[in-house]
Amino acid sequence: MANDSLKSVVDVSAGWQAGLQISLKPKLGRTVLQSVKHYGPLRVQRPFYPEGFVCHLYLLHPPGGLVAGDSLAISLDLESGAQALITTPAAGKLYRVTSHALPQYQGVSAKLRPASVLEWMPQETIVYNDANGELLNRFDLEGDAALIGWDIICLGRRASGEKFTGGRLKQSIEIYRDGVPLFIDRINFVGGSDMLQAPWGMNGLSVSGTMFVTLDKDAKLDLDSLREKIPEGKQWGISQRSDVLLLRYLGDSAESCRRGFEAAWRHLRPIILKRSVHRPRIWNT
Repeated sequence: MANDSLKSVVDVSAGWQAGLQISLKPKLGRTVLQSVKHYGPLRVQRPFYPEGFVCHLYLLHPPGGLVAGDSLAISLDLESGAQALITTPAAGKLYRVTSHALPQYQGVSAKLRPASVLEWMPQETIVYNDANGELLNRFDLEGDAALIGWDIICLGRRASGEKFTGGRLKQSIEIYRDGVPLFIDRINFVGGSDMLQAPWGMNGLSVSGTMFVTLDKDAKLDLDSLREKIPEGKQWGISQRSDVLLLRYLGDSAESCRRGFEAAWRHLRPIILKRSVHRPRIWNT
């Protein structure tokens, strides 16, 4: 089903455009899909309920990657009390483009009503050398809504010997509660730039991951206990900014980053959401 309001956010004359608009609400002991609207090659698999009330959703993008001018626009709306875990079946990819090509764009916009919970856990995004990408993530929370999420970026394809010597990537993560910014993080990766090699930047490493968790104002977490749950090493950093807990990874392994984030999730979910972890089965494939 096409949706004109979704199409309006991008230039439909350039590249392969795709959009997905999902609305979720609690109903009869489950979080259900109230509506799904889409256009282009972007779909959502049928919901899974491995833990009862929480809705597990898998976003599907059959092309598997973005070329010049391609755009994905994902809109999520969780009504009060809805709880959803959303992931992807495989890594996203931003392919190489020519120097004057249009950007490759992915935008995620989520609105969380009071008492709703979103766990946003996509697999990593691989940025090919000479890509020209924009990855924008915005989460708007109302009242006591809760968010656990992460974003993992791989610059180049180290397994193939490819480094990120050309191209660019703009990454943005924004979290607001009742219109007040809780966390705004914007990074501009430029292929071959000093920032990729400098100790104050990427330090010659290729994988950057950020996990973000919103907290109640009165929440008191034992950060030392959390540190014990993630792998040891200089790749990791934990900090708390206002009402947001941040876990950072900087290294050369997307797999190590995911394992560390999952370990933190297993520790934090029962504390923050009062639920044990139910790992999405698609991560096992």
